[in-house]
Amino acid sequence: MKKSYTTLTIGLLAIAQAGFAQDSARVSQLNTVVVTATKFAKKASETGKVLTVISREQIERNTGRTITDVLNEQAGIVINGAGSNPGKNKELYFRGATSQYTTILMDGIPVADATGLTGNAIDLRLMPIDEVERIEILRGTQSTLYGADAIAGVINIITKKGSGKPVNAFGNLTWGSNRSLKGSLGLRGQQENVDYNVSFTHFETDGISEAAPPENAVNPKFDKDGLKTNAFMANVGIQATEHFRIQPFLMYTDYKSKYDAGPFQDAIRNNNQSNLLHTGFRSLYELGKGQVHANFGYQKVTRRDESDWGLTELDGRSYFGEMYGHYDLNKWLQVLAGVEYRKSELLDTSFSNPYGIRSQYNTSPYASLFIKNLHGFSFELGGRYTLHSRYGNNFTYSINPSYLIADKVKLFVNISSGFKAPTLTALYSIWGNPDLKPEKTNSYEAGVETSLLKDKLDLRVVGFRRDMKDVIAYINNKYLNFNKQNDKGLEVELGLHPAKGLSVKLFYAYVEGKVTTQAAAGKDTTYDNLIRRPNHSAGLNIGYQVLPKVFVGTNIRHIGTRNDLYFAPGAWTGVNKPLDPYTIWDMYAEYRLSGKGRLFFNANNITNNTKYWEIYGYSVLGFTMQAGISFQL
Repeated sequence: MKKSYTTLTIGLLAIAQAGFAQDSARVSQLNTVVVTATKFAKKASETGKVLTVISREQIERNTGRTITDVLNEQAGIVINGAGSNPGKNKELYFRGATSQYTTILMDGIPVADATGLTGNAIDLRLMPIDEVERIEILRGTQSTLYGADAIAGVINIITKKGSGKPVNAFGNLTWGSNRSLKGSLGLRGQQENVDYNVSFTHFETDGISEAAPPENAVNPKFDKDGLKTNAFMANVGIQATEHFRIQPFLMYTDYKSKYDAGPFQDAIRNNNQSNLLHTGFRSLYELGKGQVHANFGYQKVTRRDESDWGLTELDGRSYFGEMYGHYDLNKWLQVLAGVEYRKSELLDTSFSNPYGIRSQYNTSPYASLFIKNLHGFSFELGGRYTLHSRYGNNFTYSINPSYLIADKVKLFVNISSGFKAPTLTALYSIWGNPDLKPEKTNSYEAGVETSLLKDKLDLRVVGFRRDMKDVIAYINNKYLNFNKQNDKGLEVELGLHPAKGLSVKLFYAYVEGKVTTQAAAGKDTTYDNLIRRPNHSAGLNIGYQVLPKVFVGTNIRHIGTRNDLYFAPGAWTGVNKPLDPYTIWDMYAEYRLSGKGRLFFNANNITNNTKYWEIYGYSVLGFTMQAGISFQL
């Protein structure tokens, strides 16, 4: 594996060297303007934060697919379940950490789920990709700017806004394997000081059996586990005065799916219905040399699971309020300060709550000081003070120096801390433990990023380490604090643009994690514990504009060996199951019609590889395809 990727890289570099005189108008990775790194617009060269941007063009070339499909192609991110039945839960692993340690934002506002058993992570199946403009992925612990859950990183999903004519109609229609049908229809536009964007998306599929038939089964007849999703999104921008803008928004998703009883176990009656309401507003006041933002977000998540085990109903509410501002003191010195309020409630629930406590909240002021490209030197120093209703006062910090050499090479270091309180379920459910301590983290990363050969080559190499204390785990039907969790890794990303219309991206990611906890006789024991997370992963993406109206692309993902924990029916103790490595190859093609229409075709897992496990005992999709049309009038 290592040898083949080395050979491939050398070959691509040779191709690149031959064609680097063309397409000089491309903007380099260092000159990309981002907002998530510092909460206001800044060139990537002016911050030491490690940030990846998934552009509008990349999103458009994933019509018919999902947010999890797109994230699964990024360095350091593995979406476990992305290749399984579409209705199977999608677990996001970011730099080896589970999804509860990643903050998901929509236009800068957290989208949380108070019903979560282990964390506030939102279910990505509830978020449609059709109205996404771009995605910014911020790596590393970011609790100073983004609060408690931002331990592994932040994913900011930025939606499309209205512009141009007063009325623009748009939509897409996709047909695919397993009787899949997806359609989206909407209106967007701008009239004087008001812009708007409204859309509706429907997706349904028969799917495949979620559980894999036992290997020794004769003529198994497991039924298919389908799903149906409807999503409505709307945002309005009102330029009330020359300096003041307010943007109300609303997203509602209704999700229904069938699921099986467990690994190798079929089920007929298991049904899930989940709903997400995400609403609020963003507002902005321009100060000339700065801006003031006031944001509010509210999420209601309801879940109803009906199975042979009985009926489970959950109702969780999350509240978010924030006001912050930034100001340029001079050409090279900037400040940011704000205050944030969060509250989570777990209301109607089928889970027993012997403590009668249904909510917790926190208030946290924060501030950061920025030096911007002072003779190549940039610096961020920030702190957040969290006043928690259950866990008192906690301080987190961020130190982030970087140095830009000749506008082409950036060296950077990040040192930061994080704080994460247990969820309501972990504290107060029938399995809960009110004596749980909060999790605390210290993170370190360092690396180099460069754009060379007339911005035709982008390279980033990052090493990181994450040390956590009092990690919360679910063991023997009880939530407990482990002593320590130590993760470390390396990410290498290479982007090549050897000729006009041709782009090549490669990545390699390595992560390892060890937990240290108390064993018998009071002695500590340390062991690897990154279940379902590979130590090694890699990817290759090639895109080529063959003709002005024809684009083709291909993507290859490789997932290395890892372990799973298998619980046989009725067993309380899991058995370790080593999982073999696997490689998936996808392709995409599109033809642009006159005007603003596109015909597109996706071919996924084109080698029809089904001889691997994502999750032991659960089916994986073989070859699938989608074809369709998108338009804008």
